[in-house]
Amino acid sequence: MIGAELSARADFARRLAREAGALARRYFLREIAFEAQSKGPQDWVSVADLAVEELIRRRLEEAFPGDTVYGEEGGGELGTHAWLVDPIDGTLNFVHGVRYWCVSIAFAVAGERRIGVVYDPSLDELFWAAKGGGAWSDATRIHVAPRDRLDYALVCVGYVPRHPLEEHLRVKRLLHEAGAAVKDMGAGALMLAHVAAGRYDAFLEPHMNAWDALAGLLLIDEAGGRALPYPGAGGLPSGGPVLAAAPGIFDALARLLQRAAAAG
Repeated sequence: MIGAELSARADFARRLAREAGALARRYFLREIAFEAQSKGPQDWVSVADLAVEELIRRRLEEAFPGDTVYGEEGGGELGTHAWLVDPIDGTLNFVHGVRYWCVSIAFAVAGERRIGVVYDPSLDELFWAAKGGGAWSDATRIHVAPRDRLDYALVCVGYVPRHPLEEHLRVKRLLHEAGAAVKDMGAGALMLAHVAAGRYDAFLEPHMNAWDALAGLLLIDEAGGRALPYPGAGGLPSGGPVLAAAPGIFDALARLLQRAAAAG
């Protein structure tokens, strides 16, 4: 069972994700004009990201003045009770008009993930979990896939230019040689949610920031999946590697990653 206070926070986070998603969708449909700006190679930000994060930050500060907010665009603090926010995960898709992006909101207590919400405005689908309460898509309980063979698996492999390209290509090659189908849909939080829902069998990325990873990893936990310990030694500010999968293929994927690292 989850406590009343955690349940109330989860309810608030679900409502907030929908409100934030509705604003983001207005930008996506160009009902509100905006221009994208580059933060680096294939790394984009827009007025939409900033406006949506500001909305989320304002609502959280009003509702929970004792909590801290840590967002991709505005930074912030990671206190004992902290909200971690990516207003638009998948901005590259967003600015190109591709309907694979999401709003990600997580809540952590002393660094431990307690609430995770991932909202897909394009499909009006909300994935959420509170620690100990299961994982859900709206009102439907979700579970990871029963996959137990890599040669039957659909695996998502996240990549951004800050990752070592040769290592990424080695991992993809080994996955293909093992018979897996390999995709990168371009929004890590949403791919994690889709693993939790059993649509993909695994997701891996050599490094994810906490605002991208935390909500989706709680969904994986509560949907019966397995994940590497997260974050790394540097704590939430430093993020860490992510491997999340159906239990039946987790060990095989971990061995494959070890082989890829040893080959480098």
